Order: sequence, then structure tokens, then C-alpha cells
Amino acid sequence: MVRYEQFGLGVTWNDEYGRADDPTELGWLLGYSPYHRVVDGTAYPAVLFTVFEGDTRVDPLHARKLCARLQAATSSAPAERPVLIRREKDVGHGARAVTRTIELTVDTMSFLASQLGLDLP
Repeated sequence: MVRYEQFGLGVTWNDEYGRADDPTELGWLLGYSPYHRVVDGTAYPAVLFTVFEGDTRVDPLHARKLCARLQAATSSAPAERPVLIRREKDVGHGARAVTRTIELTVDTMSFLASQLGLDLP
């Protein structure tokens, strides 16, 4: 959250989220920034981030950066509790084709099922 203003439409949200150049508001940003809450050596659960390369509202770099940070910090075994990112090209923040929605849902539910130990046919 500390650098969100520098990417995409982030600068238009600083009245809502705060400004990094204001010391008081920087404290707010640091207080709820998930990136700044990651603790090295923590056994994090499996995580699947989904990003859409055409998203002009939430730049995908934020999820990529947090994914990399969690991968580096977690003490969980990657094979048992992976931290993954699912990148989708040519789609943005809004409406999407039904086929893409189905693919996203299948991938997300498959990931969840694998982490819950469910056997899929």
C-alpha cells in the first residue's frame, strides 16, 4: 500500500486510503499493508493469488510482489502449502467472458480442493 499511488489509477484513491508522503497517513498505510505484515519464518497456509494483466484499477504488480514476499518468507513446505499466482492476460477489473469466469472458478476450486485433500474425478 505504501507505493500504490505510483501505479495505474492509484493516485485517484489517496483521499480514501492515504498518502505515503504524509507521515500520519503513511502510518495508516503501513498499518494495514499486507506486504508489510509478512513475517519471515512463519508457516503460512497455501495461497493462490489471481491477477488480471489488463486491470487498470488494481495493478497486478501488487499481487506479484506480495506473492514473491510470501514465497520467500514462509517456512511451510512448498509442495504441501504452495504460494502461487494465477496470471490472466487480456482481461481487466470489470466484466469478462463466461468461459473465462468458468476457467477461473475451476482453477480456484481445484486449488482449494487440493489443499483440503479432496479427491476429484
